[in-house]
Amino acid sequence: MATTRRALLALALPGCASAQPVVAPSAGGATGAGLQARAAVKGLAFGAALSTRQMAEPDLLAAFQAECGLLVAEYEMKWSQLEPTAGNRDYRRAELLMAFARRHRMAVRGHTLVWHESEPRWLSDLSARGTAAAMARHVDETVLRWRGQVATWDVVNEAVAPEHGRGDFLRRTWLLNRMGPDYIPQAFHIARAADPAARLAYNDFGIEHATLWSRRRRLGVLGLLRALRQAGAPVQVLGVQAHLQAGQPFEAGEWRAFLAEVVALGLTVEVTELDVNCAALPAAAGPRDAAAADLVRRFLDATLAEPAVRSVVTWGLTDRHSWIRRGLLPEHRRRDTAQPRPLPFDDGMRRKPMWQAIAAALDAAPTRS
Repeated sequence: MATTRRALLALALPGCASAQPVVAPSAGGATGAGLQARAAVKGLAFGAALSTRQMAEPDLLAAFQAECGLLVAEYEMKWSQLEPTAGNRDYRRAELLMAFARRHRMAVRGHTLVWHESEPRWLSDLSARGTAAAMARHVDETVLRWRGQVATWDVVNEAVAPEHGRGDFLRRTWLLNRMGPDYIPQAFHIARAADPAARLAYNDFGIEHATLWSRRRRLGVLGLLRALRQAGAPVQVLGVQAHLQAGQPFEAGEWRAFLAEVVALGLTVEVTELDVNCAALPAAAGPRDAAAADLVRRFLDATLAEPAVRSVVTWGLTDRHSWIRRGLLPEHRRRDTAQPRPLPFDDGMRRKPMWQAIAAALDAAPTRS
């Protein structure tokens, strides 16, 4: 007998230089075509993250409409934003983005249901039982709110942290400490019951480069995905964030082998948050943009050669709004005064070499059936 939403909820309770102006999309691969038009020709989707604070900028919205067929809410669908106080849910800002996507016939990726950095502060006042109940309600109510409207949900985000010293490589979070590792499959089962048609993703970062740190993270991600599949959790997609680090090695063969292991588990892959941290590159915009574009092209050529990769999403479109420019992490901060240039468009919404690299990789990608 099929498991009901009510039953699952009960189970969750324990006992950067040359540029071009924005133009409207035309036939994929043609000169000037937008990235979504190029992606669609190959059976792919292209999109970007957007926040409501950016919706008052006509030039950005024009570029978004010209380039994107897929929208991701940068902040507005995260738990702390939807439920800043316990039991008081606020969908208004998220609904503005949903309305924009509907108006322009864009698909939506839901980001993200469970993430240690978006757990609301009031969660720390709850018991283990209360924590499990709160997570269950949040996942259920959020997915149900947009049932049939969100193509893919990032159900759990960044649950792997080898440096935390656990044998299973899981990150020590409030939910893990309160509920144990079962919080992860529970979240997937609750999401599936709330929307049987949505694709359900596990999303993580830091797995792309040929470094010891990335290799350990890849082991942790593969271990988690295998455990979820063996437990019958309905994970269908690996979200590869692709916050690329200029100056770190990237080996296409090694990366392709990792993707093949993921696909062998029966999963598809989506690139979910592509950008480039160029803090290690020279200050001059021309050489910096060229090096960033080269890294993006090599990464996407290797990634899109895998037929199970379905989409590419950048974490924003324009440098002027990138989280990297805000210097949230120490490794994002430059020692000079040069502004970071991590995204396909510059501050004036002109296409950069990174845009050209994405376009070329999409044009060269094998066609999906």
